[in-house]
Amino acid sequence: MKKNIIILLSLVAVVVLLTNTLFTVNNLSRERLLSHIISRGLEGYHYSGKKLDDAFSEKAFIEFIKYQDPNKRFLLKPDIEKLREYRDKIDDEFSRGSTELMELTTGILEKRTNQVLEFYPEILSKPFDFTRAESIQFDVDKRDYCSNLTELKEFWRKLLKYQAMLRYINLKKTDKKKKGEKKLEEMVRKSVLKSYSYSFNRLLQGNKNDALSRYINAVVNVYDPHTIYFPPKEKEDFDMGMSGTFEGIGALLGEKDGYVYVDRIIPGGPSWRQKELQPGDLILKVGQEEEEPVDIVGMRVVDAVKLIRGKKGTLVKLTVKRPDGQIKTIPILRDVVVLEEAFARSAVVYHEKLKGTFGYIYLPKFYNDFTRENGRNSTNDVKRELEKLIAKKVEGIILDLRDNSGGSLQDAIRMSGLFIPEGPIVQVKGKIVGSKVYNDPDPGISYEGPLIVLINTLSASASEILAAAMQDYNRAVIVGGAHSFGKGTVQVMLDLDKYLRKKPEDLQSLGALTITIQKFYRIDGTSIQLRGVTPDVVIPDRYDYLELGEKYYEYPLEWDSIPGAGYVKWAAAPVDRYTLARKSKERIAKNPRFQLLKTYIERLKKTRLETLQSLQLQEVMKRDDERRKESEKLKKYRDEYFPLKVTPTDEIAKDLPGRLAKEKAERQKEWLDGIRKDMHLNETLAILKDMVNMQKQEKL
Repeated sequence: MKKNIIILLSLVAVVVLLTNTLFTVNNLSRERLLSHIISRGLEGYHYSGKKLDDAFSEKAFIEFIKYQDPNKRFLLKPDIEKLREYRDKIDDEFSRGSTELMELTTGILEKRTNQVLEFYPEILSKPFDFTRAESIQFDVDKRDYCSNLTELKEFWRKLLKYQAMLRYINLKKTDKKKKGEKKLEEMVRKSVLKSYSYSFNRLLQGNKNDALSRYINAVVNVYDPHTIYFPPKEKEDFDMGMSGTFEGIGALLGEKDGYVYVDRIIPGGPSWRQKELQPGDLILKVGQEEEEPVDIVGMRVVDAVKLIRGKKGTLVKLTVKRPDGQIKTIPILRDVVVLEEAFARSAVVYHEKLKGTFGYIYLPKFYNDFTRENGRNSTNDVKRELEKLIAKKVEGIILDLRDNSGGSLQDAIRMSGLFIPEGPIVQVKGKIVGSKVYNDPDPGISYEGPLIVLINTLSASASEILAAAMQDYNRAVIVGGAHSFGKGTVQVMLDLDKYLRKKPEDLQSLGALTITIQKFYRIDGTSIQLRGVTPDVVIPDRYDYLELGEKYYEYPLEWDSIPGAGYVKWAAAPVDRYTLARKSKERIAKNPRFQLLKTYIERLKKTRLETLQSLQLQEVMKRDDERRKESEKLKKYRDEYFPLKVTPTDEIAKDLPGRLAKEKAERQKEWLDGIRKDMHLNETLAILKDMVNMQKQEKL
């Protein structure tokens, strides 16, 4: 199960929903009002057309149970059997606003939580035997619910032992005073006790609104992963995140099988600048300054965000589990997003070995300030960067859309138009209205030379629209990992309070609902949904082993196709993509960095299947040491520079105050160093040089 806490609305759609349906409060409860408005909106306007019936209920029940106890830490088999009586009744309950299942489950969970609360301090009062050969299964799909309290207590003993062992290993590495094993073991048990005491206090503070939110989302998420209910407080957090004004670490977090994980890193934020926190990391604990870290496994992502977010200048320490199994503590100084880091920027890259000068444009997102007349937008910015690079007489240009999660549809369309004279860019189809073709609005063309669009698994939505259009026109060569994200759907957010005829002053806000109303398609008629964009030249990517992408969500909308739009392919200087891919593959096979990365990826794929975790200290320490050495070896390769001379097209303004000029110079240096160390970009430059040579020969 995956659910993003912050959903990036990748397209702008002008749609009026429920405007002819206003609800009268009368004596209806808040729960009943919510169910009426949400069920009416979903059945009437959700793209899938799914119906609330018994078959839907069975799926919603499974999701509901996952929401309640994602790690199977509290509920017992008899509890599940008792709740199973409602598995085909959720549709009826939801339609009439009943909360029987929710209230029954809340009562059972409270009872089990209090029972665990009684015995876990007892477990931590006795020393753990780290020499004993035993293990714990962390894959919830491979582990059943406990049959009784005795089994539950044994599971918690192993879980607490595992937590203590991780802290023991970390403490042993930094134990300069040589406290001794017995003293260290006692210290970590006290530390785990303090951490879980905090976690249980937060858990027991949950209210009826929290339970209602989980219940509603269990239902709406069966429609598709991007249809989500936001209770009032989460709606405020969403608005804050979309505005970019919040202070924190600059990362988008999600939930997966009871874990809070890093979904994306926000360009320009503190995590992005620090470069240690990575997409795919599981966050195990959160610590404030010098305080004891809090275990957040099993915690809802909205609660975890409250711990992680904080004032600028304060320190938060995240204990994460890497995809390769490494446990690492990452200190991050909270800050605000540096907006200029999120804007398009360019550089001239001279490759000493290839003897070529190329243009490089980095675009972290498709931004557009719709709140202001003539507000800044990514299309105009990219156009300016193109003009700068053309003036430098570069041989070809790379547009880097890696990690670009999308943004403005308008800019995806207009920016695509910078590279073609005219024609369709993307098609959009809704449930109520048929398909619509969006064309390049500007008949002009800004750049006609060799072009590569660089993508990866995290390139989504608007990025996929541009990459797909360039590929369909044969205008650019697409280079990157196995595929892009595969998000081909459009959402709008509904403020549910607006659908009441008159909202009583004493009625708490109903919150909001994001609802999927459209899908978008390539101009050849095929959907981007699930499959994404497959590059013309595939190069190994560090995200290839992670389960990232639309197809890994629960209940994604299916792939399909519609009739294509009429368009004329790019005729100037065609490129033999097969030859480009063959030459790249030959280079990669000889490149020790890529071979090391390939070996690393294969081992990580194998590691993902090894979910049975040993609780024997020596074995865990041995494995941890092997992973650390392998990771350090890979990092050594990543830190080496390629023979590149990189010159930014923008100079730092001379009239900036000293401190600001210094900060900007440091950030610019980090960016340029990143380009010189980027092995994927280095290979892409070689591909671009091959393109340039091919086109020169074609002209001859």
